[in-house]
Amino acid sequence: MPPLYSRFGFPPRKCSAPAAKQAFTLIELLVVIAIIAILAAILFPVFAQAREKARQTSCLSNLKQYSLANLMYVQDYDETFPLSAYLNMGGGPCVATFYWAAAPYVKNNQITQCPSESDAMDVALLTGAPCANTPPFNSYVVNPAVYVSGFAPNPAPPSLARFQRPAETVMLYDGNTNTSQQQLVQARHQNMFDAAFVDGHVKAIPATLTTNTTARQFTVMGPGKALKEYRVGASGGFYAGQTECRGIPQ
Repeated sequence: MPPLYSRFGFPPRKCSAPAAKQAFTLIELLVVIAIIAILAAILFPVFAQAREKARQTSCLSNLKQYSLANLMYVQDYDETFPLSAYLNMGGGPCVATFYWAAAPYVKNNQITQCPSESDAMDVALLTGAPCANTPPFNSYVVNPAVYVSGFAPNPAPPSLARFQRPAETVMLYDGNTNTSQQQLVQARHQNMFDAAFVDGHVKAIPATLTTNTTARQFTVMGPGKALKEYRVGASGGFYAGQTECRGIPQ
């Protein structure tokens, strides 16, 4: 009798061993890891730049709001700017600042802080005894020609009428105070610092890091932390080449 497979036309089945599973070789794994490392090295700086750009945008927004708050103060006080510092204001023996003067127009201490360096200046260390309702930390400094110190004899804050070129006159900006009482520019945003102008607009200005490594922060207890020193770039106009935004363009 013929085999069944020949009667029904089916070929015989052949028994075969299961196919071996393919695995990555060590070289292939190393190549994949190397590609991932290269992509990470390329993308991480891009992500960092995007994150810093977002912080800069937030900083510009803070300065815009704060400049408007200061200009509201100006309108309420015979078109004169607040002093940069006052002695024995706020109902007690304390030091008040322009932050204290503008506080009623702000109601939010966070806008006094740059997201890239929110604790740049501790007001208690800067003044010794800050008046109540003064923001505890800030990141912005002032043009000393616009905000006159109340510790000077017979301080005379400027009025709006004095500014012949308000769109070119810096009012507030990213900075810190050194031991010489200079309001040093601090380029916190990829070698850019944000500035607010007397006409109310804000913009980012490039700055170049200098070789000075001796700058220290002013505190009432003596020299504080080390500060970087920058020079304002050419687009800074009247302030180009300076390490602080001081003076009023005429």
